[in-house]
Amino acid sequence: MKSQWLIRLRSPMLMLFVAPLAMPCTAQNGLPAGANPEDARYSQLSAKLDQVLTALDDTRRELAESRQQMHALELRVQALNTRPNKDEAGSPSASDNGGAADMQAAVHQLEETTGLIQSEVKQHDQIKVESSSKYPIKISGMLLSSTNLNDGAVDNVDLPLVALPRTGAVANGSLATTWRQTLLGLDARGPTLWGARSAADVHADFFGGQPTGGYGTNGGTVRLRTAHAYLDWPRSRLIVSLDAPLISPLAPTSYLTVAAPALAWSGNLWSWSPQLEFKHSIVTSEKGNFGMQVGLIDPGGASYFNQTLRQANPSESSRQPGYETRLSYSIGSGDHPLTIGAGGYYARQKYPYPQNIDSWAGTADWKLPLSRVFELSGELYRGRALGDLGGGAFKDYVPYGGGKEVLGLDDEGGWTQLKAKLSTSLELNTAIGQDSAFANQVRKGIGFGTTTPNSNTTPYSNLTANRTLLENVIFRPRPYLLFSLEYRKITSWQVAPPTDHSQTVGLAIGYLY
Repeated sequence: MKSQWLIRLRSPMLMLFVAPLAMPCTAQNGLPAGANPEDARYSQLSAKLDQVLTALDDTRRELAESRQQMHALELRVQALNTRPNKDEAGSPSASDNGGAADMQAAVHQLEETTGLIQSEVKQHDQIKVESSSKYPIKISGMLLSSTNLNDGAVDNVDLPLVALPRTGAVANGSLATTWRQTLLGLDARGPTLWGARSAADVHADFFGGQPTGGYGTNGGTVRLRTAHAYLDWPRSRLIVSLDAPLISPLAPTSYLTVAAPALAWSGNLWSWSPQLEFKHSIVTSEKGNFGMQVGLIDPGGASYFNQTLRQANPSESSRQPGYETRLSYSIGSGDHPLTIGAGGYYARQKYPYPQNIDSWAGTADWKLPLSRVFELSGELYRGRALGDLGGGAFKDYVPYGGGKEVLGLDDEGGWTQLKAKLSTSLELNTAIGQDSAFANQVRKGIGFGTTTPNSNTTPYSNLTANRTLLENVIFRPRPYLLFSLEYRKITSWQVAPPTDHSQTVGLAIGYLY
């Protein structure tokens, strides 16, 4: 009798697994000749879903019956245990003991099977995000509150990047809290194409636009950050993306600077740009592999606007993409291999009158595990006209000759970080970075703008170098909850002294979902 119960309980579960395997052939055989392949695929998916739902209903019904049977068995066991029937010697009969033991074993087996069915029902009964392609989509992101106590004048109290002169024009010190760095993402998994697994993701925040008075000071506008579409083979990957340039694959760790990565404009090239990238790795030893990346990029560049129309930026005006490449070598196993890399970048920029500038960069990056606890990482670069990528002291060029001629601005910089992973919930980070444009070239453009010739002077026009030091402690008592306390010191150099300084103490509280 026990075997019959188990067979009845397990048969719906078998249907849940067998039905998806058998359904594609059945649905396909029922399609008319010459049917659209896309319609055929949707028909198969729809039929498969119907059969899974039917099997789920059967499983629920069988679960209810099994609960009733288990309750009846428990009552019988209790009755057997409390019966006064004993043999002539005054001890319980052997048949009663055997029957009680069998009943208890049956109840135990039934409880295990019921628990398994309940877990299967819970899994199939979850509410999923559904897309028009019928492939699963996962929502991810982080609710993030960041509070900054700023000492000195800064360009943005929510996300300080540059120290400004301490004059009466801006506040010399502030306390500000914002939720605009909150993140929202969608991750999707698609079908297998040409032997490759397909996937895509998109991430946004609320740091778009410039908040104004009233509620708008703390409210934000949704802004697209990054996006990727992948085709993954065992050792190759094709990517269409909106992301940081591939010559700058790393970033320091900080939850106070999320809207722009940590050390942005202080040695970290980061500007998110449209790219097409191909990556391939070659195994060189049991624990080592060599990586090659090539890509095309549309650098972000200063856009030209005419009322509501967006005009081509200097890189787009050249009628050719930017080119980038990176070579790397990794050795080691686990989550922290030793990795070193070197990259190159080139793009052509076209300006009025007409004039051209060759934008280029050479880079190096590293990630070195010093021990089980400590890790050292960083990047270096040297190039020209790197404002599009997040360098060059916010400038690609400096104007001269009455503003009708432009000179590509030479630039160098980099950053390094020491990470201490003390436990799964506690880590410490110390990082420093600096971006340095060539001051003698900036002097030629004093009094002229940074985006288009003859534009008005901005706080970044005469900036020649920017350095940021940060130290933070990150505590994650739960995988979905984090607290981070951070100290930052920003030093900014203008063409003429004095040097500007600011300090920030910040607290970030995040909830990951």
